[in-house]
Amino acid sequence: MAHKIVCWRPMYDPSGHDLLRATGADVEIIDTPDAQAVAAALKGAHALWVRTPERVDAELMDAGENLVVISTSGFGTDNIDVPAATERGILVVNHQGFGRTPVAEHSIMLMLAALKQLIWTDRATRDASAWTERSGMRIYELEGKTVGLVGLGYIGAELAKKLQHGFNCRVLAYDPYVDPRLAHAAGAEIFGDLHAMLSECCLLCLAAELTDETRMIIGADELAALPKGAVVINAARGALLNLDALADALDSGHVAAAGLDVVSPEPLPDGHRLLTHPNTIMTPHTAGVTTEATNRLAHSACDQITAALAGRLPMFPVNGEVWDAACSRRPS
Repeated sequence: MAHKIVCWRPMYDPSGHDLLRATGADVEIIDTPDAQAVAAALKGAHALWVRTPERVDAELMDAGENLVVISTSGFGTDNIDVPAATERGILVVNHQGFGRTPVAEHSIMLMLAALKQLIWTDRATRDASAWTERSGMRIYELEGKTVGLVGLGYIGAELAKKLQHGFNCRVLAYDPYVDPRLAHAAGAEIFGDLHAMLSECCLLCLAAELTDETRMIIGADELAALPKGAVVINAARGALLNLDALADALDSGHVAAAGLDVVSPEPLPDGHRLLTHPNTIMTPHTAGVTTEATNRLAHSACDQITAALAGRLPMFPVNGEVWDAACSRRPS
């Protein structure tokens, strides 16, 4: 019996679909935000691959009564109701560490773009105004700056290493759940108090997973705790940062600039202050979708989905306690 696999939105690297089909699976791609269309496709399906930000809730899982496994499109699982999947005996898998290099590089790019006023200088050079106004510009170096990280997982640790070895930065980190081995390898100074860390940061970079505890972890009070003129970077999850508070801090000049690859909601509604703010640089949630990373993710998704459907425990189970129940849902 051929397995049926539903992909909610195309994979970033379309070779992933070919890899799944090469196993003999029937692969159906649903390229719409309409959850009802996905629910209809899930009838008889054994696996679901879902791309952020599409959300898989309990109702959608119930439409897939034969589901064995749900795969994320990256590391984060905040778009999947994992407790609901666990209750139904459906295995959830993610892809740990695959985005650490591109997201770390993208975060550093945003830091440099903000410090060098890249957006303004590019535009001003094109309209020739830069040649008369550049003497009044305030452009900064990243070399030797103090950078604070919220989150020291795979991406945070990679950032810490690149910032220290490439730019001689002093790197601070706040992460109550950090793996001591990872913290030691990263070489960051660990803070137990978020506000104490923020008070020492020239740049603040968010690298945490989105959970109930980290949602809006950076708001008005936290931004106020930063030194005047700090730069804020977020290439992790949009809902870690209160954007209204950020816009206020930018307007007041307390925060000098912000670089954002993620926002909440995505995309921002028309008229949002950050869309036209001169001291922001924004990218459309593309930090982790380099050609190299998406190829790695395509192979990881194929390997983990096919392993689960063959009765082998995948490499990165999120709720591995349901493995026996998930196996019992496999087609005979």
